Amino acid sequence: MYNEIVLDHFSNPRNVGDFATPDGVGHAGNPIDGDKITIYIKVSDQRLTGVRFKTFGCGAAIAASSMLTVMANGKTLAAALQITNADVATALGGLPPEKLLCSNIAADALHDAIQNYQQQEAAIKRIEATDQDAAPNGNQAPTEGLTDPAQMKRYLRQIIMPDIGGAGQKKLLTTKILVCAPDLKSADLLLRYLVAMGIGQIDCFLGNPDNWEPVCENLRDLNPDITLQLVKTVTTPADFNLIQGNNRFCRKLAESLLSDSLTRAFTPTLVSVCDAWQGCFNYCHDQAAMKLFLDVLQKKGFADHQAITHELNMLGSDLCAAFSGTLLPIELAKACLNIGEQQTAGFYYDLISLIFDNQFTTSQTPCPPTDLSQTIDMNKLRSARVLTVGAGGLGCPANLVLAKAGLAHLSLIDFDQVEISNLNRQILHSSSRIGLLKVESARIALKSINPKLNITLYPEALSTENARALISQHDLVIDGLDNLPTRYLLNDACYLENKPLIEAGALSYYGQVTALIPDDGPCFRCLFPQTDGQTAGSCSETGVLGPVPGVIGVLQAVEAIKQLLGLTPNLTGRLLMIDTLATSFDLFSFKKDTSCSLCGQDPSIHELGSFSFVCEDDRLDN
Repeated sequence: MYNEIVLDHFSNPRNVGDFATPDGVGHAGNPIDGDKITIYIKVSDQRLTGVRFKTFGCGAAIAASSMLTVMANGKTLAAALQITNADVATALGGLPPEKLLCSNIAADALHDAIQNYQQQEAAIKRIEATDQDAAPNGNQAPTEGLTDPAQMKRYLRQIIMPDIGGAGQKKLLTTKILVCAPDLKSADLLLRYLVAMGIGQIDCFLGNPDNWEPVCENLRDLNPDITLQLVKTVTTPADFNLIQGNNRFCRKLAESLLSDSLTRAFTPTLVSVCDAWQGCFNYCHDQAAMKLFLDVLQKKGFADHQAITHELNMLGSDLCAAFSGTLLPIELAKACLNIGEQQTAGFYYDLISLIFDNQFTTSQTPCPPTDLSQTIDMNKLRSARVLTVGAGGLGCPANLVLAKAGLAHLSLIDFDQVEISNLNRQILHSSSRIGLLKVESARIALKSINPKLNITLYPEALSTENARALISQHDLVIDGLDNLPTRYLLNDACYLENKPLIEAGALSYYGQVTALIPDDGPCFRCLFPQTDGQTAGSCSETGVLGPVPGVIGVLQAVEAIKQLLGLTPNLTGRLLMIDTLATSFDLFSFKKDTSCSLCGQDPSIHELGSFSFVCEDDRLDN
């Protein structure tokens, strides 16, 4: 089947592996048979000084990747872009016809890597050119932007956003905040996203500081740029204060800050109260705003509720802390950079009833205690087998929350490796694990959170060959995918295997979440019909504020838990649309499309097939 040249490059592949700090990374894949090739490049003076590869594929894919690295190494970028898949096949002395399209895709991955490098270089030059005389949103005095290349790569997905830029990121890095929480457990996601986003100095006041040193060490590994320290008083000077905890803790701390402000200027403060399955936060820019918020909470029934003791209510409290922990960093960034709408009218949420009110201080929305102490079999959650497809911006927070919730069986599938530009949002990974497979990096983090969690890793791409077999072994699937074709593939496979799918996406400041339950509501094709030439926006072009995928991933985990435990209402047949700039969460109902090619009255899809369109960029950050 293969000639001697192909067999040589298959048996003795050249340039296998990656670089600790690649200048560009490119991917090419075939969702039909699962072949996936990643090319890593080093560049100097517009010339390739190093080309390496990793692949999950057949012998032809390995041989093509090996030959491509030999052909490209040392060439200028312009010359390397001229190498085609046909050139690789010719250099190999030919490939079997059935392998020419599905496995001979290494040149595509090289072109993607060069494009990745050029996009990063263009973004950095654009930032350097504009930051000297521009400020975030045009509302502040001119300020010099970032100059450290490592920082530019770490925060690239944020600094390419016009509202932030290098100047805005530098402002975040020079911002000092005080975080107040009862303990590290309740502040976990809050601290992770503040650190990942690049808030420069974080002082922490904790009611119980147990485990501070190991937690602090992990946070510094996530982002070494950040200064963290434990403080013993809430009067420490800061640009902003963040208070998160139960009502009693928040009220006590807020009253202490109000008392302190009698003798010095009031520090803008975000107050977030978390209860069982419900919570409320507000941006208080002065004393009057804080007093009003505290009064509204008490008048509306968010008073000092009894201690939460029932297991399901305790879970709801933890989920609210996780949800709040993703929202507060976004509100902080908005206030710091003067973008979007500051949440000064109170934002209330009920994760059981799916109520979201961003005008809480003036609306008629009540907030009575949510009590789920009725008999619910928590073993349904503990014994469930969940598959998360993707260990990136969505998969990280979703898996973290599920691990904390006591899930016993979790499977992760992702072919990709950790890169420095992932770390503004992918909070299970760290600087010391750059270059490691994402599934392995996630496993290390998740086992430290829940040592009893059984984790099965699939370091490969989802494909038509493995999708149904993998999905059939699980009770529920979470979509953390990074491209549209594979999302259709996942939707089809879940429907054909009769498995619930928690579908979501995030980009820039926006996101969406829904639950796709076979024959009990619409499928992904009903909501987003497939069309020829369909493309998706790209995170590498548009950018994403780090905590935004966190909001969406946490909501995916909440929905997964509700589906597994049978808690209603849920997102079956409903799409939750999120705009974090406006702190708006809007629900839309959808019905099945009777003409849907997968789940309609006369379906034409009965098995997994091919796709006639591609994403604009494989690195769409979901």
